[in-house]
Amino acid sequence: MLDYRRILGMDQRVVPTWPASVDPFGREVQRFQNDQASLEFMVVGARQLRPLVILQSLDICCWPAESFCQAANAAGFCVISVRRPGFGANSPLTDRESQAELVRNFLEEKDLQDVILVGLGSSNPICERVTLSGDSRIGFTVFANCGFNYDQANEFQPEWISKALQQALSSPAGGRLSLMALKSSWGIFGQTWVFENLWRKSLGDIAFLRNNPELMYEAISMLQARLDVPTFTFELGNALNDDPILSDGCFRGVPAMTVSGTETTGSWKNGIEKEVKRLGLPSVAYLSSGDMAVIYQSASEFFEIVADAL
Repeated sequence: MLDYRRILGMDQRVVPTWPASVDPFGREVQRFQNDQASLEFMVVGARQLRPLVILQSLDICCWPAESFCQAANAAGFCVISVRRPGFGANSPLTDRESQAELVRNFLEEKDLQDVILVGLGSSNPICERVTLSGDSRIGFTVFANCGFNYDQANEFQPEWISKALQQALSSPAGGRLSLMALKSSWGIFGQTWVFENLWRKSLGDIAFLRNNPELMYEAISMLQARLDVPTFTFELGNALNDDPILSDGCFRGVPAMTVSGTETTGSWKNGIEKEVKRLGLPSVAYLSSGDMAVIYQSASEFFEIVADAL
């Protein structure tokens, strides 16, 4: 693995800028655009491998670790990580249907077939729409760290973060104040402080944060520089507000599964298990390490359960 600090010299980090043509490890970042918006993406793996398309989210918007990609390639998957509108150099697009259309256009343009589509946190409503559209390019869908229509607002800890997130959805002014507070916290207490607090219920998430400083630094720097109020409140709404598309039994017979971490709370487990049953999905698959970063922190387990489900 490259030593990012050594390359930059004197252990001084250079603030990333966007658009970026490479990630902190020199891997190519590409851009796709339709007539409405753009997305950035990274491909790691041979073309003949089965495509594993991961939609980044507000809660984990870094590029995938090299170790994750190596495990994916060994399991027969080509990793395609997608940074959605409102992140990186992409202009905001605060409409779920339009974002889903952008993803479908991307899959078509790149001629991707038999795709395993993976949603993370606040990107899951986009995955839901792509999957329920009946797009023949989707072979299987994984909903990771998802809430569906479970009321999860009180799950966020510490309490000040929970209140800040709920304030953000109360009004446009509330969104501005909450985002301003988060960005100020990054500036005052250090870049990882917010994530250390938000992720503290999961030892696996904290380990991921500390073991991937280059990737998380780039992602947090991007949020500081680029995240705006419309994107912030849109992503929070994706995670915290009920989604009308999630009717009873809507995923019955659909090739899909839900993944979570054993380190999440008992109340979250109960809530998501009820939702999974209501929607017609198989039982939740729990991985041993991680919560928000569960597929990255438990990569080997993740690829095993996906292989078993296919």
